[in-house]
Amino acid sequence: MAKAKSGGTRSFLRGRVGSDVYSIGKDAKGNKQQIVRSLAESVANPQTLSQMRGRMIMSTIMQAVSSMAAIIDHSFDNVPAGQPNVSEFIRRNYALVKADVAAHPASGNTFGLNKYGEKGIKQGAYVVADGSAIDLAGATLNGASKTLTIVLSAGATIADLRSKLGLGVEDYFTAVCITADGKFLFNRFHVSQSLASATEISAGNINDVITLDGNVAVTLAFANNTITATFADFSANAGIIVSRKENATYKHNDVVLAAPSAPTYTSDDALPTYPTGTQRFLNGGGEEVGPFSPEPSPTPTPGEPITVTGWNISGHSVNRTEGEVEIDSYGNVNVTANASGSIGTDTYKLMMNSSKSVSGATLIQEISEFPASATSVNIPSERYVMIVKNDSEIIGSCRVYSLGQD
Repeated sequence: MAKAKSGGTRSFLRGRVGSDVYSIGKDAKGNKQQIVRSLAESVANPQTLSQMRGRMIMSTIMQAVSSMAAIIDHSFDNVPAGQPNVSEFIRRNYALVKADVAAHPASGNTFGLNKYGEKGIKQGAYVVADGSAIDLAGATLNGASKTLTIVLSAGATIADLRSKLGLGVEDYFTAVCITADGKFLFNRFHVSQSLASATEISAGNINDVITLDGNVAVTLAFANNTITATFADFSANAGIIVSRKENATYKHNDVVLAAPSAPTYTSDDALPTYPTGTQRFLNGGGEEVGPFSPEPSPTPTPGEPITVTGWNISGHSVNRTEGEVEIDSYGNVNVTANASGSIGTDTYKLMMNSSKSVSGATLIQEISEFPASATSVNIPSERYVMIVKNDSEIIGSCRVYSLGQD
């Protein structure tokens, strides 16, 4: 309700009448004057529970991507190696985590979730490889006991070992896992190509028969016709990726990591840490405003609109929102998008497509700040690299093409 204040020979209103809010100000000469402003219609707070749930899932996925990059950039056979592989990992696992959150918000979940701002990979039943290769035979991986065992016959040779595992001469396999304390561990097992196939396996030559490379130490032993590989650290949230060489390229098997037991955090634990809000009126709308009314709650401040100012593609620069660069050859490139403004509550993504369109575009990475930089982006042919706002609006793009292309 508005109240009148005496202003000499006239009265001034202060407060609210209908959708108008009255206040008293001063003109350029210092005299009192009536100020009237209209209330804005209601606007939705972009930090809704639903949107924060999506950001929680994407944050969890992107922490997994950061840890698994050495594996997932080439383990999906239906897409090119590099960034398209990573995008396939994101697409496949985002759907799985989303379904898990909906079905198991409080318990029984198969994916751990990152709290707001939390770094590091969480355990989960991630799809880490997809292809037509046959699974590994003859080996038993026990993540809980941190061992992999292969039982052979007496007098077994390198040829017998390959036969037991079902591997060709140039094939190999990789044991991978996620630990409860947030480490992604892997080690590749190669059967020696330098030793003769007829070489008999023994305790004395086991470290020559099998060679290893990875980010976790493994100790090999051979006793009682059994090869035992003991990992310095490992977990049951594990799997084995087979890499079989076919026509000069490697094919992989389908691998989903074994579901962990009660991974942290659940959705009920993680989601409340994200900054959610509720819909409210701007400028105190929907409330009575009078001389003794409390100050209206502040509304979220959106960022200054982002304006793309230029691009740099592996040293080739263009200072325009919509540009194009000619690179020496297709393949991995470094991409930097420069912009002015601040992100605020909008979402921005660096994406790529064969045409300047959001439909069917491949995600390169989400953007949290500008300049936005991405390394080793695979450009297989002419592509448009784009900044996409709120998954729908292209606010800048750069056509990337090679020598000899139009």
